[in-house]
Amino acid sequence: MTDSASSLPAMPVADLQLALDAYLRLILRQGAAEQVLDERRQLLDQLLPLLDGVSRDAHSFRRVVERFVGSCAVVDRVTALTCAREFYYFWLGDVKKLVEITARSGFTTRNVRLEMADSLASLLERMQRQGFDAFPPSLEIYLGKLFEDGMAEVDIHEREMLLKGMLFLLSGQPYRPDSFRMVVDAMLLHLNDSRNKKSFVQLAREYFYYWLSFPPAHERIHLAEEAAQPISLLQPGSTTRQR
Repeated sequence: MTDSASSLPAMPVADLQLALDAYLRLILRQGAAEQVLDERRQLLDQLLPLLDGVSRDAHSFRRVVERFVGSCAVVDRVTALTCAREFYYFWLGDVKKLVEITARSGFTTRNVRLEMADSLASLLERMQRQGFDAFPPSLEIYLGKLFEDGMAEVDIHEREMLLKGMLFLLSGQPYRPDSFRMVVDAMLLHLNDSRNKKSFVQLAREYFYYWLSFPPAHERIHLAEEAAQPISLLQPGSTTRQR
């Protein structure tokens, strides 16, 4: 969702319903199950009345979505935020952006149920209490890059804690970009300041390419099998393949 200096007139109620139908048809074509469609329709049916008469711009949408997500049951809030975010460009009627997002598989087709906490501090406390430390190699690589670039240790530590909280929530989910996007939404629900949320989204975008490029070994095998590609057994510092 990007900010815009101008806003469009409010979308008529009938067009809101058409936009919702178009969104659901799209994720159906991309493989969403009927249960996913039903759950998202039920959630977005609660959002549409809140958008009635609302000028179409990012700020207005965020304000409405905060009310919408806050009114949902805790267990539904991640899905509510995810499908509201995906519905945004249908609400704007931005066909060009929709084509762009569709081309890069930017829509999710699963609904996730995550064990949320009431704050980031509570989430990190639970992570430590459970002794969770199964972080992918991408985390250390990314943090090392920040150190090499001269970032202050206190700032690196702050980013480390945010990413560890996100990776804790991500644990157990399929190692796919849509899982990452949905857990980013989940993390936003643990942050209570708009500036912190914006900073975290930027952090997640920056880290995403490390996460995708340096998965754990068992995920590399799985991803390679899915892509029907040979797995490189080249060892760090070696110039020959193991046989």
